[in-house]
Amino acid sequence: MLQQPTRILLIDDHQLFNDGLQSLLNEQPDLTVCGQVFQAGKALTAIQQTSPNLVLLDVNIQGTNGIDLGKTILDNFSGIRVLMLTMYNHPKLLDEARRLGLHGYLLKDASTTDLLNGIRTVLAGNTYFDPNVTHSHPPANDPFGDDFARRLNLTFREVEIIALIREGLNNEQIADRIHLSIETVKTHRKNIYFKLGINKVSDLVRFAIEHGI
Repeated sequence: MLQQPTRILLIDDHQLFNDGLQSLLNEQPDLTVCGQVFQAGKALTAIQQTSPNLVLLDVNIQGTNGIDLGKTILDNFSGIRVLMLTMYNHPKLLDEARRLGLHGYLLKDASTTDLLNGIRTVLAGNTYFDPNVTHSHPPANDPFGDDFARRLNLTFREVEIIALIREGLNNEQIADRIHLSIETVKTHRKNIYFKLGINKVSDLVRFAIEHGI
């Protein structure tokens, strides 16, 4: 009897990236994408419905910090492997994923060979933490530190958008830079203002400067 391909669930709010990744993985005879999720609130239900062996999860996912979501998945579903797949070349995030027991951390700009190697390494029961993540010395008040974003109830995407606003980018430029729709950027900005009790760009820029974002 032929062995069934390993089932992979993609959780990432970049639909275009998700679609490309799905096509790549489905070309592999031993792998198949069993579903795609674009919002954190739908992740656990999708896992129940699709029974994946592996979840590929972005650090940024609408509604939450993806690393925390990965820990929630591990706490609720035994036997599932969780591999972070992200654009963030940031050692603090890799270390946080490792500390919480996730099975790997891989950069989105990895080669196809490295991507497939990372996936198969994790599926074989091992861990894979991308050796290309740069372990430099971040500032003391690092906005991607262990508790900065959580303490302020900000997602990593929101921290990223605050930094771009500080650069002087408007909604359209931010959307183009991080490959989101303008409406999604507007929603993030509204959430940032609400969480921080801010209603003016000048106040948000001042906040960003004070916190080193």
